[in-house]
Amino acid sequence: MLTKSILSYRQEDPVRLLCEINLKNFLSFPELRKRFNKKWNEFLESVLCNKEIFDLKGDRLKYQSEQLIPTKVDNRPPLLLILGNPAIHSVKEGMFFSSEGDKKEHRFWKNILAKAGVLELSYDSNLSVTKLNELRKKQLLDLDYKSPFRIGLCIFISMPSAPSGPWSGIAGVQKLIGAQAMKELEKEESRRIIECAKKFLLPKGVAVTFQKNAWNALRSDNDPEYKLALARDGKLKGKLKEMPKVPLLGVPPTRLSGPCSKILRQLLTEQAAFLGTLLTY
Repeated sequence: MLTKSILSYRQEDPVRLLCEINLKNFLSFPELRKRFNKKWNEFLESVLCNKEIFDLKGDRLKYQSEQLIPTKVDNRPPLLLILGNPAIHSVKEGMFFSSEGDKKEHRFWKNILAKAGVLELSYDSNLSVTKLNELRKKQLLDLDYKSPFRIGLCIFISMPSAPSGPWSGIAGVQKLIGAQAMKELEKEESRRIIECAKKFLLPKGVAVTFQKNAWNALRSDNDPEYKLALARDGKLKGKLKEMPKVPLLGVPPTRLSGPCSKILRQLLTEQAAFLGTLLTY
C-alpha cells in the first residue's frame, strides 16, 4: 500500500481501489474530529450499502473506491477521464457509472462518451445491469471498443457518497469532513492522480476533468480558475500540474450531458494534431 501522511491506497483488482484515511493526522484538531464524529452516523445511514463500503475503527477510516487504468497498450493515444467522486452503488457494483437511479444505462456511456465520439461499446441492451457492467469493464480493460483513444478512468476524490440527496457527490464528502479538511484531502488526492497520470499518459496523452474541484486542483498555476461559464464555452484549457507536456481540459459536469458531450468533442478535436488521431464517428 502506498503510504501518505493522510491517505493510503492500493489497487485490489482492475477497478476496485482500497483506500484508508488516517483520521488522527487528517482531523488533527479536536473540534474537527468532534464535528466528524457528530456527522458520521448520519452519513453512514444515508445509503444502505455504505456499511458494506466503509469501515471505521479508531483513527482508521477504510473504504472501497474505483480506478480503471488498462495495463494493455496499443497505438492509440491515452486519454485519462477524471471524474468527481464515486457513487456508492457503482462502487458496490464494481464498475464506474453502473446505472442511473432507475437501473438503466447511465448517461455517461450513452449520452456523453458515445455522442462525443470518444467511446462506442458493443453490447446487448437486454443484458442485466450486473452483466452489462461486467461486459463494459472487460471491454475497457481489453481495449475492445471503438475509439480514437486508449481510455483510463479515475476519480478525483476517492471517498464515495450517495448518488443523490444531502450527502451526494463531493459536496456530501465536504459536508462530512468540513471545508478545511477537504482542502487537505484534495492535496493528497492530487498526488494520487498525478502519480497515475505519469504512468498512464506519458509521453503523449491528454487528461479531462468533469468537475470544479478536480480542475482547480490539477491545473497549472497560469491556467484559469474554474467557472461553469468557461466550461460551457470550451475555454477551460491548460496543462496538468507537474506535467507541462500533458494538456488538461475541463468540460461541464456529467449532469449537463448535452453541453458535456459537445464540449468534450470540441476540445478533443482541437487536440487532434497533438494526439495524432481524429474523432471520426
